[in-house]
Amino acid sequence: MSNATGQPGASQPDVMSMELTEDSMLERQKHERLLVDLEAKKRAFSIEVPTLPQDVRHALRNLRLPVRLFGENLANIRDRLRMELARREIMKEGGVTIETTPIGKKAEMIDQEEEVTKYTRASTELVKAREKIAKFSFSRAKERLERERRLRAGGKRKRDRLLLTSSEDSEIVNDNEAEVSRLDDSCTTLYKSLRNVGLEGSQYGDGRALSAICTFDLCGHAFAATGSWSATVKLWDASSPDLVQMGIVKDAHEDRIMGVDAYPFDDFVLCATASIDLTGKLWKVARSEDAMTDEDTSSMKYAVSEVASLKGHKARLSSTSFHPMGEHVATTSFDHSWRLWDVETGSQLLLQDGHAREVYGVGFHPDGSIVATTDFCSVVQNWDLRSGKSICHHQAHAKRVLCAEFSPNGFQLATAGDDGTIKVFDMRQRKIFASIPAHSRLISQLRFSHSATKGEYLASSSFDATAKLWSTRDWRILSTLKGHEGKVMGIGLTQDGIITSGYDKTIKLWK
Repeated sequence: MSNATGQPGASQPDVMSMELTEDSMLERQKHERLLVDLEAKKRAFSIEVPTLPQDVRHALRNLRLPVRLFGENLANIRDRLRMELARREIMKEGGVTIETTPIGKKAEMIDQEEEVTKYTRASTELVKAREKIAKFSFSRAKERLERERRLRAGGKRKRDRLLLTSSEDSEIVNDNEAEVSRLDDSCTTLYKSLRNVGLEGSQYGDGRALSAICTFDLCGHAFAATGSWSATVKLWDASSPDLVQMGIVKDAHEDRIMGVDAYPFDDFVLCATASIDLTGKLWKVARSEDAMTDEDTSSMKYAVSEVASLKGHKARLSSTSFHPMGEHVATTSFDHSWRLWDVETGSQLLLQDGHAREVYGVGFHPDGSIVATTDFCSVVQNWDLRSGKSICHHQAHAKRVLCAEFSPNGFQLATAGDDGTIKVFDMRQRKIFASIPAHSRLISQLRFSHSATKGEYLASSSFDATAKLWSTRDWRILSTLKGHEGKVMGIGLTQDGIITSGYDKTIKLWK
C-alpha cells in the first residue's frame, strides 16, 4: 500500500488499553506501601511525639488508632505513633516518588540525612557547655589515668620484689611502690575503724520524713543538708555529735522534697533540691552576716537564699546531682526524661529522653564526661555529655533501679534499687563486675567515699532499717549500722563519719 504522497508506508495499529488484574493491583498497592514506609522511616527521627503516656494515648485516640497493641511496651507505642505521623505527613505531600538516584549516591544522601535528623540540633549554649565539659573531662581523665598507672606499676613492682630471692634487689623500693604501700596501710587502718563504727549522735530533724540528705565541706567544716516531706531544707553541723542546726528554709517547695545535692565553692555552697511539685531549685548557702557579729550561739549561723527555680519538667522530679565542674546540675523526672541546667542562669540546656519508664537515679562520672541515669524499667543508661549520645546501657536488675554512683577510680559504676542488690559494672568491659545481695528491701541510696582513700568503701542505705558499709577491694561487708526505727531514706559521708536520714524523722551521725 502507498499513502497519499505515493510513498510506501505501514498502517498504524489501533492502541488498546488493558486493565490490570486484581493480583497486579494488590502488588502495586503493596509496593506503594513499602515506599511510604521507607520514606516514613527516614522522617520518623525528626517527628516530635509526646513523652508522657497519657499524652501519647490521647494522640493515638485523635488519630483513631489503637491505644496499645498486644506485646507493646511504652517505647513501642511511641515509635508506632511517630511512624503514623510520618506516614500522614507523606500522604499530605501527595505520596512518594520513586528516586532515580544511583545507589551509591543515594546511600550517601541517606547517611547525611540521618546525621541531621536523628539528633536534635544543639543550641549555642549547649554547644559551649559541651566544649567546657570536654576540656574539663580531658584534664581530669589525664590526672586520674596517670595516678592509676603509677599505682599499677607500684603494685607490680611490689609483687615482683616479694618474689625476689636476692636480698639486695628485694630492699630497693621506688616511689610508685612506696605510694602503693602507703595506700594499703591507710586502707587497712580505715577498714579496722569502719568495722567498729557506732552511733555517735542523733537529732530530731523534722515533723515529717527526711527523704534526702547530702554532705559537703565549707571552709574546712563538715555540713549536712536534708530535705523533707514537709518541703523544708535544713543545714546541720556534721562534725559534732550534737548535730547542731545551722540553717533552715521552710516551705522551700510546694510539696515533698525527693532529692538534694550540694557543690562547694570557695566561700559559699550551692545546694540543689528536687520536688514532686514539678520544680527544682538552687540555693546559696553562705555565712550569715548577723551571725558573724552575734554572740548568741543559738541563732542560725548560715543563711540559705534561693538562686534559681528550674522549671520545665512535666511530672514530679525524682533526684538531682551536680556536675563535677560545678557549672551544671541534672534533674530526673517521672516524665521519662532527664534535664541539664545551667547553674549561673538557671536555664535549661538539654532535655534528654530515651527511657521508656519513669527516670529516677542520676550520677556523674568523676571526670565529668559521662552521666548515668536509671529508670523504673530496670534500665541504666550511660550518656556521653560531650556528644549527647547514649554510649551503652545495662539491664541487670530485676526491678526498678533507683540510684547510680560512679567510683572515684572512674571505671566502676554501682547501681541499686527495688531488688535489694547492688550491681557493680565495669565500664571498660561493659559487663557486671560484682553482684552483691546487700539488703532485704529497697536500697534508697549509694555513696562512694571521696576522702583521702578515694573509693575504698561504699555505703548503702535501705528500707530494711539499716545502712551498710562495703569494702570495694573484695566487696565484703565491713559494718551494719542499726539505729533507725524505720526506713533509712538516705546516707552521706564526711571525712571521718557517716550520716543517715530516716523515715523516723531523725538524722544520725556514725563514727
